[in-house]
Amino acid sequence: MTEVFVGAGANATLVPEMDIQLNDVNFSGTTGTLSGDLSSGDQALIKLVPNLYVGCRATILTGGGATTTNTIILSNTETTITVESSHQTSGQADVNILAFGSPVPGPRSGDNPTLLSDNWLGLVETFTPPNVEVELKQLNLAVSGSRNYGYQFKGAETVSGGSLDVSLNNGSWLYYALGKATFAIDTSGSKATDSWTGTTNDFLLDATGNRIVRAVGGNEYPLQRHTDNGSLESGDSNQPYVRMNTAAIDYTFTELNGDSLPSFALEVTYDKSTTAVTDLVDSNTHHSNRYCRIFTGCQVNTLTLNFEEGQELKANVDLVTRSAFDAPSGYLPRRGVAAGATALENFSTTKANNYPFMFSDGSIKLFGQNVTRVKSGSLTISNEIQPQRFIGNTNRQVMSAHIPAQRTYEMSLTMLVTDTQLWDELRGQDEFNSGGTNLIELNFTKENGEVIEIKVDDYIITNVTVPFPDDKGPIEVEATIQARTLNSCTYSNAFWAIMM
Repeated sequence: MTEVFVGAGANATLVPEMDIQLNDVNFSGTTGTLSGDLSSGDQALIKLVPNLYVGCRATILTGGGATTTNTIILSNTETTITVESSHQTSGQADVNILAFGSPVPGPRSGDNPTLLSDNWLGLVETFTPPNVEVELKQLNLAVSGSRNYGYQFKGAETVSGGSLDVSLNNGSWLYYALGKATFAIDTSGSKATDSWTGTTNDFLLDATGNRIVRAVGGNEYPLQRHTDNGSLESGDSNQPYVRMNTAAIDYTFTELNGDSLPSFALEVTYDKSTTAVTDLVDSNTHHSNRYCRIFTGCQVNTLTLNFEEGQELKANVDLVTRSAFDAPSGYLPRRGVAAGATALENFSTTKANNYPFMFSDGSIKLFGQNVTRVKSGSLTISNEIQPQRFIGNTNRQVMSAHIPAQRTYEMSLTMLVTDTQLWDELRGQDEFNSGGTNLIELNFTKENGEVIEIKVDDYIITNVTVPFPDDKGPIEVEATIQARTLNSCTYSNAFWAIMM
């Protein structure tokens, strides 16, 4: 086929990464590795994307969950997983694939695998896909007979450089940058608590278990832990659910100080004009009709919120990515959902829910007082994520782990000033500690009632630039502020579901 790929056929969507429960996996094998067949019940619901889960960590639960062992997935087919034999014996066991690098499988499409890759990324202005960098190894041999290198081969692959520039219409990126979230169901006013009956397609809220999952075709995704008769096992509080479309949510985001931030996957698909949304990735050697890549283990390394007079609230999301996976023949991108935002999850039929937050609807407090003369500014949350490779049974294309290091908060403001407090604080020795009262507060609202509020404390003014103007207009001061702690971060009255 001679048609070239063009931008009109390019799509990028989000795939949640969450713990994936496989029930009653039947293991067999005695030497080196064990292969486990998914139960007939799970196979009726999903098929795994072959080898997508290589290198993912998993826990094996036996005795009704009484015994837990850890392992690494060495390979997988659509219906089997292979693990190290030292971590499991032959027989039946539940397997929980841990979230990092594990895109959630969607309902099987006939005999073909899918992922929950039909989630809208929001108002993305520019998207730079992660780039695969391959280390080249070149060697001079003791006997070569030439000044050329005698041998060369490829070393480890590193995936880098992914980023998004978005007009911020939801607070989900704060969750990925900070690491932890809890939510409460907002039932004020006319909002109802409509329980899920097991028949509708929707986001499902489990406030008790602090989980948001998907329902498709009357089933939960990711798969939940069940006994052989299909009921929930003891200790698994995944019900009752409230349907997302009848209730808004109040999120509270807090700092995660553990070794792994929440992750997600990005599905990037390039289609030619003759490709239908229900077409599978073709079986041609080099996929000449539909080219699909899945970037797994994406985590937010740096999140920068930018606000400027007269503009919408914008965000730059800088990513660290675990692996770049080429979707195999037979995979169905976006679960067969039509291209375009209107068909994707989290896109609302109520237009006001899709609008971005605006600078004009925001407020800023500094030293506990409203600052009304801020012209522009930014807040940057940096995680300093460090990719790690461990010795083990993975492959050169997969990063073993991402471990966050020093977290920092930096704010810059361009503003008009009426006094010298900024300058005085710059010259002072100690950080400004408010004791919880005189915080730096950023507040942005939308007409539909959604609110993002961020409060930071223990801050120091590190730079104040006071220019001498060429004209006789107002003097614009530029200030840089370093904050040490997050006091609170909320995203309330939200209509955006964050699967977690």
